[in-house]
Amino acid sequence: MTDSTLLPLADPSTEAFELRREVGWLIYDAARLLVRSVEHEVRKAGITSQQWRVLVQLAREDGQTQSALAEETEIAPAPLGRLLDRLEEQKIIERRADPADRRAKRIYLAGGEHGAFFERIRQLAMQQFGTVYKSMSEADLHELQRLLQKLKSNMLEGGAKPSYNDG
Repeated sequence: MTDSTLLPLADPSTEAFELRREVGWLIYDAARLLVRSVEHEVRKAGITSQQWRVLVQLAREDGQTQSALAEETEIAPAPLGRLLDRLEEQKIIERRADPADRRAKRIYLAGGEHGAFFERIRQLAMQQFGTVYKSMSEADLHELQRLLQKLKSNMLEGGAKPSYNDG
C-alpha cells in the first residue's frame, strides 16, 4: 500500500472509511483487552489498575513530577496524590525533592525498576505477555510498535490531549 492510498477521505461512506473505523476499533479493543489481562495478573501481587499504570510509567521514566505523572497516566492530581501516598507507605515508591524546584517532588520507584517488588510484577506481566503475544515474532512486535508510534505521533500533532479521569 502506498502513502497515496492513505489520503484523507472526501466521502465518509467509502470502503476506506470503513477500514479506518474498523482499525480504530481493533486498536481500542486490543488495548482494552491487553490492559485487562495484564491487570488481572498483577492483582495477584496486590496491585490495582491505577497503581499498575503509575508503576509502568515510572519504569518507563523514573523521577517524574506528580503533575507529569498525572498527565501520562490520565489520573487526576488529587486521586493520584492519595495513590502515591499509599505506594509510599508500602515503600514501593519514594518522593524526593526536585533539585530545580524546591516546591516540587519527584517520584521514583523504591529500589528502581530492578527492585524486588517490581521484579515480581514484571514476572507476572511477562507470563501474561506470553499468552498475548504468542503468535507474534519479535519482528512483528517491532513493526507493530513502529506503526502505533506513527499513529500516536499523528494524533499528538493533530492536537490530541490526554484527559484526566478518576476511574
